[in-house]
Amino acid sequence: MIKNHGTLSQLWRDSIWRMWRGTLSNGGLSVIGSADTISYDNLLACNSMEFDIDMGKDLWLNKQRWTRLCRQYLDADEVNRFIDHAVLLTQGVGAKGACTNMFCSNVARASKKHRWGNCMFGFTYYGAARNGRPTLVLHSRVSYIAYIGGLDLALAYVLADYIGSESNLTPEEFRFRWHVDALQFHGFKSLPMLFKHDFIRDLEVPKYREMYPTIRLVGKWYDKIIEHEANGKTLEEEKYGPLKRVRRRWREFNNGDYLPSVGVHDLSFSPIGL
Repeated sequence: MIKNHGTLSQLWRDSIWRMWRGTLSNGGLSVIGSADTISYDNLLACNSMEFDIDMGKDLWLNKQRWTRLCRQYLDADEVNRFIDHAVLLTQGVGAKGACTNMFCSNVARASKKHRWGNCMFGFTYYGAARNGRPTLVLHSRVSYIAYIGGLDLALAYVLADYIGSESNLTPEEFRFRWHVDALQFHGFKSLPMLFKHDFIRDLEVPKYREMYPTIRLVGKWYDKIIEHEANGKTLEEEKYGPLKRVRRRWREFNNGDYLPSVGVHDLSFSPIGL
């Protein structure tokens, strides 16, 4: 899947939409699993890193999740080195066409998490090309596009912001490329994003559930949450931790008890001391 977009916001939401309405035959999906659907071989691009994600409103996450992401994948010394080299390339220092890179930290392996390796591999950066814009590139093994994938892209935005602050540029002036081997669409962890942007309405259309595997998968989990709530199943009785979290946030959402708004301009690399 090779797609070009105007902004990082469009890249994120359009990628979600392609999988939401994707099938094996139309190329939007490559695999249909029991917990998620998957799209392989993705190169996603945008000409501006303008990004309006809100962790609290779009993903039902707080800043603690951002802190954990930064500490899992970033090493302060490596980030500083990468920023310094990127600034030099932006200023035209180095051989013509030079680029630089940064590996992400190697996360701890567990039987149920990161068993198959890092989600993010690393970043590359090169200075202004023909269109006069420097380019930041993220390389990923996997990403839950409608969930933590949003934070992966926010991390890229903040990295561009650090580079730009020393180069008299804003992230909106950077191009972005995302090489991601497997985009995943989780059956219930994606629900916050679907509520925020009214994708959830498609679950009310029976033919959509029949036509589109991702809608059918999400619908199955959504129905289960509604059933548990209707039958009075308490959160304490919910043994599956990830589903328990979504149910708790879903209750808060319906009660208007929203998490604080956290946009990209509220984020930094302070969790790793920068």
